[in-house]
Amino acid sequence: MDSISISSLSGRKYFTSGMPDVTIPGTDGTPQQVTVTCDGEQLLQESLWPVGNTITLTDLGELLEPYARKQLVCSVTISAASTSATFTVLFAMADVGIGAQDFYNGHFLSILMGTKVTAAGRRELLWYYGSQSASATAEYADGTTRSFSITAVGGSSTYTCIDVSPDNFVTAQKQLVAYTVTAGSRTQRFEMNLQEPDCAPILEFYNSFGVWEYIYCTGTHEVSGDFKRSSARIGGRLQNYKIEETRTFKGDTGFLNTAMANWAEELFRSDEVYVVNVVNGSVQDSNGGREVVITDSKSVNKNDDDYMPRFTFSYQYAQRIQNVLQLDRVGRIFDNTFDHTFN
Repeated sequence: MDSISISSLSGRKYFTSGMPDVTIPGTDGTPQQVTVTCDGEQLLQESLWPVGNTITLTDLGELLEPYARKQLVCSVTISAASTSATFTVLFAMADVGIGAQDFYNGHFLSILMGTKVTAAGRRELLWYYGSQSASATAEYADGTTRSFSITAVGGSSTYTCIDVSPDNFVTAQKQLVAYTVTAGSRTQRFEMNLQEPDCAPILEFYNSFGVWEYIYCTGTHEVSGDFKRSSARIGGRLQNYKIEETRTFKGDTGFLNTAMANWAEELFRSDEVYVVNVVNGSVQDSNGGREVVITDSKSVNKNDDDYMPRFTFSYQYAQRIQNVLQLDRVGRIFDNTFDHTFN
């Protein structure tokens, strides 16, 4: 890990994943009281001895991760007897390969570095640092284009969330085939899957930058139930006194382009995932959706010219009660992660 002197730290931006060690010059070889605060909350206060007339703070990124994740962006101050510095830390669980300032200005908060395939009825969100206005240029099958302004639907004083769902760019009597979203110097292109395949499951997950993304799986969806029974003879009769049910779902992303294959693994490294409900043909957010846990995944990619990646995974409900009723979907064989073809 690189290191930086505290005298050069002020005003800079760092990702938690790329936070360097911080060196503090010693004075007379005696310990110094060192304090680390994040958005005014004290995280560390220790008397530290210099080694070779230098105090070195290591693994600061790990210390700051849980606090940076709450707000995505936080102000950090390191104070010592001899000096102090204030700088900005951005939450990230990815090695992006460029400086945080460059990423801050030029990229959306996603590891997707290419075209995303979407379809009518899907919900798509983009997040970015800052508050620049966003717009989209839609492309239609007849070769025409149309520009749209995009209104922020969430965020804070330091970052912005925009809804870039394809239904926002529909024009009467025209077939939408693609659109490109721009916010400052950031761009993200979406291409429409005009076959509009059924999706099951639809999952919402926290990505490596601590914001929500959606994945729409178009492959086969399976569910299996496992029952663990504990029995004993009670009053001379054999009885099950405890039955533990586990429902395991298996998902398949369907075929993915190269950019989306690299991005889809974000689902497997996410520590918070929800099943997304579809109500009256509209994709909802995670409110009301069941939290699930990815229990197994298989993601293989190859550089063969004719290879098209597709990933499979298994998941279970996070809650103890696995017998989940869907009262608004009477007659369905499975729960609401399955599409209408299973009625």
